[in-house]
Amino acid sequence: MVELISKVEADYVPNLTTAARDPDVQLIVGVGFLLSDALAQVAQRFPNKNFVGIDTFAQSIIKEKFPAKYPLPNLMDIVYEEHKGSALVGALATLLAAHYNKPYIGGVFGIEIPVLWKFEIGYKWGARWATEWMFKNKPDKAFKYRTDFVLWTYTGTFSDIPKGYAAAKAMYAKDAVAVYNIAGPLGLGINQAVQEIAKARGLKMGPPFWIGVDANQDWINPGFVIASMMKRVDKGVYYATKFVKDGKFRDLVKQTKGTLVLGIGTKVAGELTEGISVSTLADLDEFIKMGQTAEKLTGKKVLPAPPAEIRAKVKAMREAQPQWIWAAVAELEKKIREGTVTVPLVLTKPDIEKWRKELG
Repeated sequence: MVELISKVEADYVPNLTTAARDPDVQLIVGVGFLLSDALAQVAQRFPNKNFVGIDTFAQSIIKEKFPAKYPLPNLMDIVYEEHKGSALVGALATLLAAHYNKPYIGGVFGIEIPVLWKFEIGYKWGARWATEWMFKNKPDKAFKYRTDFVLWTYTGTFSDIPKGYAAAKAMYAKDAVAVYNIAGPLGLGINQAVQEIAKARGLKMGPPFWIGVDANQDWINPGFVIASMMKRVDKGVYYATKFVKDGKFRDLVKQTKGTLVLGIGTKVAGELTEGISVSTLADLDEFIKMGQTAEKLTGKKVLPAPPAEIRAKVKAMREAQPQWIWAAVAELEKKIREGTVTVPLVLTKPDIEKWRKELG
């Protein structure tokens, strides 16, 4: 595997081109929404190489600018059902707010792009679903959903950690029970805000909580990260590589019009190809092992505590929450999987305006 890092947008096309020119490379992977245009350009110039974009819309660019070539046979966009995973953690946060009698839940976002609208509305929709579930199943804890119940801020960055800290600190100051990290590294800023509160109050576990994103972030501050909305980019790369290796890549591009969706209960060619879930203790074990491997390779400390201690703290935190909370989240996942509820998929300006009017 060859890794090329783009420091600025101007590096995208040259880096993809360098990878495509390597005679040993069969699959070129571009990760991130911003690589869409570069992938559409370079994939046309190298028809014998296979290209995959994670979170990209390169085939949409082909459809718009080069309709005769659509779908480009050597290009695949892999996208995720983040709205469904976000609905699950939105429900989880809301049920925790009810249990601890807290007035708000929060969300710290990165740059405002359509991919993040999926997270935003999914999270808010899940919150409202949970309030409705409680009226039917836990009336003593029930409250009516309000359009100001979810506190949310777009920070305009995926790298400025102090902005994540400032946004989260304001939410915890209003007594939000949990804040969802939808801004990658800014989760470290959210964590800092939680650590300050925990230290001041002498807390061993939340609330306050925060919710991880993409990877399993539960290990970062065990006892205070209630769960993570896992979006398995690694699985997307794995599936794409397997398709190339098995000689199925181009057939699947044709079959899916070049866009593969990984989510909850999603299938490709009759086989489960999922990529979205709420973190489990098994996921935690997997990420702890990654941390241990990183420590061996770099000689630097990665994990905040010994593996057994991390696992014990996360397990104790989860078990400290009432069982009805986890049962409700499991029920929502089952309904999503069965298709008996539909989480809105928001990708356009009119849709985001409509749903913000409804959900806040």
